[in-house]
Amino acid sequence: MKLFQTLRRRFRTWDYNRNSNIKYYNFWLDQRPEEMWFTRFIQSNFPNKKLPRINFTSVLGSIDEMKDNRRGLNIFYTGENLHADRFSVQRNIFEKQHYDLSLGFDTSDASNYLRLPLWILWCFPPDANRKTINKIVQAMRYPTIGDRKEFCCLICSHDQSGIRSQIMDRLSTIGAITSAGRFRNNTDALQKEFNDDKVSFMRQFKFAICPENSDAFGYVTEKIFDAILSGCIPIYTGSSNQPEPTLINSNAIIFWNPAADNNTMSETVKLLGNSPQAYMNFAMQARLTDDAEEVVWQYYAGLKKHFEQLLS
Repeated sequence: MKLFQTLRRRFRTWDYNRNSNIKYYNFWLDQRPEEMWFTRFIQSNFPNKKLPRINFTSVLGSIDEMKDNRRGLNIFYTGENLHADRFSVQRNIFEKQHYDLSLGFDTSDASNYLRLPLWILWCFPPDANRKTINKIVQAMRYPTIGDRKEFCCLICSHDQSGIRSQIMDRLSTIGAITSAGRFRNNTDALQKEFNDDKVSFMRQFKFAICPENSDAFGYVTEKIFDAILSGCIPIYTGSSNQPEPTLINSNAIIFWNPAADNNTMSETVKLLGNSPQAYMNFAMQARLTDDAEEVVWQYYAGLKKHFEQLLS
């Protein structure tokens, strides 16, 4: 049975990748290889370059895929927290494998490593230029606030750490929490009314619960950026409560501290929820720093530089 499952998995991966010389292993596979962010980044930056076989490997699948030594360029990418217990095996394999380039949320001085957190892929298109980045950054820095009737939302599929339950239970004593994901779902509006457009759905709400699923410094996903772009006030924990300090204005975020009683946090949410003026004063702060555009651009410049070296 195990052999059959292995062969079936390998056939599916082969079939998925067979028409592309940029191939993906252990990635989310709801997009074809030609649609993937990295493929589009490479093609937009090197349109006339004859490309070698490029293999991108991640952690969302069989650990056997991580162990394969494939011909061509081998690049590792993860948007997951490899320091979390559930990825301990994958981290051990990653540390033993050789990759021509490794990408993730961690920081490292290694010449073949670049920090590239998940929110970059989520918030910014692969062919972005300075003008595109500036437009997106400005939309995040001062999002439209408007008149928000609903109290607070949460969109997630699970709560393995228990943090989301804790925040939701505490804030439920202040107002109704609308949960649009699989976890504690109590509405189908996200799917039926907003066609799974999370940001548009969130624009109804004053607050958004958006913690990371595990905590490690630098581990920041798209969750807080969805809340920022939607104009909600983010209620967040993750990255040691210092999410992207060169990019995000922490004064515009409400932080949950897993090691504290969070009474002050609850009182702040209650005050802002009951006072339109106090809410507007808080919500209209600049969400991103003045250096945000340059911070984002440097990720693009750094990634392009690495590919220039690999493809030369």
